[in-house]
Parts: sequence; C-alpha cells; structure tokens
Amino acid sequence: MGHTADNKPSIANVAALAGVSTATVSRVLSGHRSKNDDISRRVRTAAEKLNYSANFAASALRSDRSRTVGLVLCGTSTGLDGSILDLLSRRLTEQGRYLLVISVRGDQEREAAIRSMAARQVEGIIVVPSPDDDPVGMPADLPSELPIVQVGGRPVSYHTSWVGMDQAASMRLIIAHLAEQNAHAVAYLSRELSTSAASELFTTFSTLTNTLGMTPQPDWVQFGPCSMQRGHDAVATMLSAGNDHPDAIICGDDSLALGALMACNQLGFQVPDQIKVAAFVDSPACLVSSPTLTAVKTPLEGIVQEALRLVDAKGQSILPSHVALPPALECRESTWSPRIGSSNMTSPGTFA
Repeated sequence: MGHTADNKPSIANVAALAGVSTATVSRVLSGHRSKNDDISRRVRTAAEKLNYSANFAASALRSDRSRTVGLVLCGTSTGLDGSILDLLSRRLTEQGRYLLVISVRGDQEREAAIRSMAARQVEGIIVVPSPDDDPVGMPADLPSELPIVQVGGRPVSYHTSWVGMDQAASMRLIIAHLAEQNAHAVAYLSRELSTSAASELFTTFSTLTNTLGMTPQPDWVQFGPCSMQRGHDAVATMLSAGNDHPDAIICGDDSLALGALMACNQLGFQVPDQIKVAAFVDSPACLVSSPTLTAVKTPLEGIVQEALRLVDAKGQSILPSHVALPPALECRESTWSPRIGSSNMTSPGTFA
C-alpha cells in the first residue's frame, strides 16, 4: 500500500484500507458524517491503524473555514464555566473542530476578545457572562454573518442569540418542593441584585412565598457575595436571634448552602427535620456534604447543544433566537424526610 513522498500515510491509504471513498474518509474524520455506523467505525479503525492524522488546519485554509469556535469566559472562573468548557471541547473534538478560549474581566476585555476572535475568522463565538455582572453590550461593527451566542445573563443585543436556564422556573421548583415538605417560613440568602438572573430569582421568590403564605421575616432575606463564611454567619445570626427561626433556607449557590449547614450543625438544629436547606446551583460539593444538598441542576448538555446549533445556524434565520431551557431539581437529604406513617422511604430524586 503506497504512502506519500515523505512516507506519511495519505487519505487514499485510509480509504483503501476501509473500503470507502476518500470523500467518505474526509466526512468521517472531519465530523461532517455524524452517523456512528459500520462505515464510520471502519474509517476510524483504518486511520488509527495507519496512524493517519488529518490536517484540518490546511483544510480550513483551502475552504476558507477555520473549523474553530470561540469561547469567551467573563469574570471569575466558576464550576459552571469549567463544565461548559469541558462539554464544548468534547463536542467539537468529536466533530473534528477546535475551541479557542479567552478568559476576560470587564466589558472592554470582552469586546477586545470578541474582535480578536472575529479577526481569526472563527465560525462563531459563545460568550459566558460573569454570574455577578451582566454584560453591557456587544461590539457593533462585527461581520453580520458571524454568529454570537450569549449563554445566560441579561440579553444585550438584538443581533445576538441567547440560551440559558429558565431562572423563574428553578425558583418555582424549589418553592413547590419546600411547600410539599411542609415548610412554612422560608429564608433566602441571595446574591447581590447586580444581574438580571438574581433579580428574577428574587422577584419569583417574593411572589410565590407571598402567594403561598410562606412570607419570610424581613431580616431573613439577605443579599451579598457567595461564600461559605457568609452563609455560616448569616444563618448563625438568624438562628440565634430568638425563638422564631425559618424552617427552610434557600441559598444563592452551593457555597452559601454549605455554610448554612455548618451553622445549623454547630447550633444543634437538625437538617432537614427542623430546617431544610436548598441551593442554586448543583455541584459535586452538594453530593459530598452531610447531609447531601438539594440543588437546582442546570441543563448544561442542552445549553451546549443549543449554543452549537445556533452557531451553526448562521444564514438560516434573519432574527437571532432566545432559548430558555427548563431546569431540574435534585432532591436530596437536606430537604427530604419521610412523612410520618408513610411506607415510601425512598428519596424523591429529580424533579423537572
């Protein structure tokens, strides 16, 4: 079987070994053939056996396509950023494409990163705003055919697609679950109301607790940074203030909830029998805490899938899309206890 002049296997060698055309080899290895059937497996096996690596960079130059998607991460890195980065990287690798990542702070750095990616002729740009600050805007002089998808945060441009989680629905899930577990007095440790997401959560919390007769005392609703120390101190103050205390606490993230659990334990309050604790957003820490934490699960797989679909939909729609995906609630030990006299002792699991 012949090789190229520099003794490297060619695409023709792979096609011959797999028993397919060179066009089929190109489609399989570039990710344009999505079927994982016998043909695709034969091509990949042949490429691996011959140690063949397609030169996608050269292919991109020939076709005027970079096969690269840009990802701009704004603000302090979070676990959510890492999950999105991991999922995007894996999906694009499966398609024979590349991910260009730039981490920025502030609107000026974000705009510079977007312009830099546009100059590199990326196929699209995905922007993940900071959970603590909404972006102000997008550069106005970008190529009209360049798709930009914002993940979460406040939508800032009619020319930019948006995909994220339905924040109001996530609060509704938590409140409904706590009400079903007979909670009557609910506290809320919120982020600062510096983003549209935080404001929407607080508005939904206020409306639902008032409607259901679960209205908290004024000092049970607090705003501030997300940290274990703040969660611990805020809950310790609530529980030490007098005879009245909340029977459920909703926390703006997992670090606040972990601090709340520490305070309950130190002051001798049993979770969930005396106080139930729930959090935004689910994380590995929620699974190893004692008790394990009930938390809202962000639909990351769906968000990444939609973001890539919107990147690849350029030219197919005049108007950008706005996609709000439903969350799920992972119900765990921190909010759930078997009802007296009930024969069902199993955890309720996931609710959507």
